[in-house]
Amino acid sequence: MTLSALAVAILFLIIFDSYFKGLNLKTFEKIIDYETAHIKIYAQGYKEDIDNLPLEKTFDPLKIIPILKNDPEVKSVTPRISFRCTLSNGIDQLPAVGLAVDPVQDENVFTMKSSISQGEYLMGSSTELGASTEEAMAIGADLAQDFNAGIGDTLTVLARTKYSTFQALDLKIKGIIKSDDYTIDANSILITLALAQKALDLGKGVTEVDVRLKDPERIDLFKKKYFGRFPGSEIWTWKEVAEDVMAHSRSHDRGKNIVFFCILIIALVGISNTILIAAFERTREIGMLAAMGMKRGQIVGLFILEGTMIGMVGSALGCLAGFLLVVFWTTRFGFDLSFAMKSWGYIGFRSGVFLGAWNPELIPEVFIFGVVVSALSSIYPAWVASRMEPTEALRKY
Repeated sequence: MTLSALAVAILFLIIFDSYFKGLNLKTFEKIIDYETAHIKIYAQGYKEDIDNLPLEKTFDPLKIIPILKNDPEVKSVTPRISFRCTLSNGIDQLPAVGLAVDPVQDENVFTMKSSISQGEYLMGSSTELGASTEEAMAIGADLAQDFNAGIGDTLTVLARTKYSTFQALDLKIKGIIKSDDYTIDANSILITLALAQKALDLGKGVTEVDVRLKDPERIDLFKKKYFGRFPGSEIWTWKEVAEDVMAHSRSHDRGKNIVFFCILIIALVGISNTILIAAFERTREIGMLAAMGMKRGQIVGLFILEGTMIGMVGSALGCLAGFLLVVFWTTRFGFDLSFAMKSWGYIGFRSGVFLGAWNPELIPEVFIFGVVVSALSSIYPAWVASRMEPTEALRKY
């Protein structure tokens, strides 16, 4: 029973880690592919007030983009504008986040175009920044569903300009975005950069420049290289921009540590109790071994060995079962909670699909942990057994 409890605890730890690691990786992937790229450049002080998406803190991207495009480490660069708005169909109103993009440049950095499930992506020009003023929009699938709107329908976008006046745009829905990213599908609309610059009185200004690198492992070095190079701007990595998501990822690690602690309790209580009972049931055998000259340390070693064997077999079974379930189940078959994300709200994930990921480093880690803890939990009952006097032990039976 003790062996089985240890195996089951390790199995659940591996499954728990697989699902949450997979969810974290999917979240990181979506953040990079839809929201942050690898590097973001803002106007000075923008990030401090990023929750309000302030339009007064903009900058001219034409002073930055040509320099970045000539960097051999850079794969692609694009400007964007993020702004708060209200969406209305004349009856109902809902808050939304507007994303203004240069369609041609944006698709080289982000994967928004590939997420158009109905209709078409926005039109743009690759020769001049913000050349298209197409008065249309793409809208998140869940947001469109809230208005019961589809391709060709018109919604009113109400937004504050840079000078705090109100601007209303009647835009036809050209495309429906289905990204499986809650923050995009339920909250966002997409318009062209030129249209936003004109409607929001931004001139040539944008709120950010996004950079995708050829080697994502070099983001910190890339930031260091350009730190302070663009006056009036500041550079951030995607991890710094997505602080809330990284905090949620760290909470996953803390959750894993809690499961480790539970395994520790199972081992300490279960194996100690098992070995202690075994010691009392073998009183005569212990007495005979002691009478034949076996030293106290050797008796202690026997019981520690027994506890260690329990730990080894239990940990091995748990690791084997966890390995098989992760390889043949969690990484292939997940469960979709997207339907619940809307009612739950944003909880730190960018995806409602729980699909596991393989973490090979965890298997030897939990195996060694299970064996070591099992051995340590055998010390006390082994010590109790070794203190039995041979004459008393033999006389007892």
